[in-house]
Amino acid sequence: MERDKYVYRYRKVDGSDELRDIFWAHLDAITLVNNFHIILIMDSTYKTCRYRMPLLEIIGVTSTEMTFCVGFAYLQSERVDNFTWALQMVKEHITSGEVEVIVTDRDLALMNAIENVFPKAVNLLCLFHICKNVKAKCKMVVFPKKKQVQIMEAWEALIYSYDEAQYYMKLAIFERICSSCSIFYDYVYEQWLIPHKERFVEAWTKQ
Repeated sequence: MERDKYVYRYRKVDGSDELRDIFWAHLDAITLVNNFHIILIMDSTYKTCRYRMPLLEIIGVTSTEMTFCVGFAYLQSERVDNFTWALQMVKEHITSGEVEVIVTDRDLALMNAIENVFPKAVNLLCLFHICKNVKAKCKMVVFPKKKQVQIMEAWEALIYSYDEAQYYMKLAIFERICSSCSIFYDYVYEQWLIPHKERFVEAWTKQ
């Protein structure tokens, strides 16, 4: 990292030389994120390195909707403390303005860390991950396949509601279609809609 002039920070396990967490970013990435700091996208990969440590990747978005790597962090674990430290390293290098939107999957520890470090940012949830989970659950508990298709069409109509009034109208339709599949409906309603709808349903996110 020193040879290639990366910016990096790390911390060790107390009383040891073992690395606990390490963050690094290229100088060009720091320049880019200071020009385009409005939106960040974050996700972790799991146990894919020889040390079986999660890798947090932070992505930025330019004004022409191109993406670029802001920075990376290998973390000892996926706890609020580790994520908070990594996000503080990111924040330390963004000196030109506030981050306004951060997109993640539903990693509660990461979401809590974002609230600690970027309290003014809106934390949206990745619709791709949500729909993937909802579809997988539908395939597990809903039969026959024709019913699955019907439910997923109603789900798509629901998440793309253009305002709150349409959302509640579509929700009533969705509930009716799922009347014979209470396990699936309860999963969607309790896991996604009640706690998180403002983070991924278009009626709210387009605001």
